[in-house]
Amino acid sequence: MPNFLSNEQTDVDAGRRIKANKQGGRLRVFEAVEVVPAGGIAIADKIIWGKLPVGARVLGYLSRLRWSAGAASSTLNLGDNVTAARHLAATAVTTAGSATPDVADTGGASFETSNDSANAANGYVSATDNCTLISAVAGAALQAGQVITLRVVYVCD
Repeated sequence: MPNFLSNEQTDVDAGRRIKANKQGGRLRVFEAVEVVPAGGIAIADKIIWGKLPVGARVLGYLSRLRWSAGAASSTLNLGDNVTAARHLAATAVTTAGSATPDVADTGGASFETSNDSANAANGYVSATDNCTLISAVAGAALQAGQVITLRVVYVCD
């Protein structure tokens, strides 16, 4: 019966080093909180959560987006400048709850950040930046006072 080797085992057998974000790396946690300001956050507005480091391998199944009760029909996604729903498709945030942002992990692949070109000077917009975590509001404006917390677990080193 033949053996089939993963890419990593092939590299080990050839004496090549494995990235720390794949084997032996340390878990890191990114956490950000948005308390919706008076007047709410309108449809198509974005929440810029912050940045993961270049080379971060996101562990979506360990991560969570949590929210308190909000306005009827409000949804949020989670992605970046390249793919709007890379980590979480549009999800209702109307009643208190949580969701696992692991869309990037479906299909057997994992996601690793590679570009950190968005910043305050360019309005956090870059066609190639996949390090900046962004949620877009849809369905209805977010309700003033609603608390939304994003926790992303990743491995980098």
